[in-house]
Amino acid sequence: MPESKTITVWGDSVMRGVVYNEEKDRYTLLEENSADGASRRLGLTLNNRARMGCTVTKGLAILKKDLQAGVEGDAALIEFGGNDCDYHWEQIAADPDKDHQPKTPLSLFTAQLREMVRLVRERGMAPVMMTLPPIDAQRYFRFFTRGGLSKENILRWLGDVQHIYRWHERYNAAVVQVAEECGCPLAGVREAFLCERRVGDLLCADGIHPNRQGHALIETVLERFGLSIGRGMIESVPAC
Repeated sequence: MPESKTITVWGDSVMRGVVYNEEKDRYTLLEENSADGASRRLGLTLNNRARMGCTVTKGLAILKKDLQAGVEGDAALIEFGGNDCDYHWEQIAADPDKDHQPKTPLSLFTAQLREMVRLVRERGMAPVMMTLPPIDAQRYFRFFTRGGLSKENILRWLGDVQHIYRWHERYNAAVVQVAEECGCPLAGVREAFLCERRVGDLLCADGIHPNRQGHALIETVLERFGLSIGRGMIESVPAC
């Protein structure tokens, strides 16, 4: 029997399988998330290095440490953006007239994604990327202000609640841009979500994490993606 190929994942809570449990009012892990299921169906060995709350800056630090420790793989799935585009809402609520910056400025986000692609290629891994699951801006706004943050001040700074969605979309566009520039295969997770008429049914109560049904959809996308490239994810692709 041929040796199983290994895919190593660097990402955030989406690839870690974190969901919000509304009854317990806390985050928990799925028994089997989308990365687990897709890799199992594709006959791949999974090394999941994704971490909840991870920005691309933290992810790059983890990746460098992992590579120094000898972590390997035939392919590397890189998934970041949801935390990077987020803001420190408590600071905005306290001073809405200040010029607030996201956790990772967009230019730094794209530069560090490119660096991750470069590093995994140097180690002989084929980089693979995916678009970001969409968010429900209204639901997320209600969630992060539920503890008493000034909705009025935050809205004054935002302009309108849907700016949260539009800003998140810019980071998704940056992922697409880096994938195209670097010649990375790109799984259309966002596109699959947006095809659903009731996309909110695929998201947790916090509006940002895919729920169990959302992870089932991501698993399907990743499985079909892997099959469509016929294991091409483990072959060399053009450099940046």
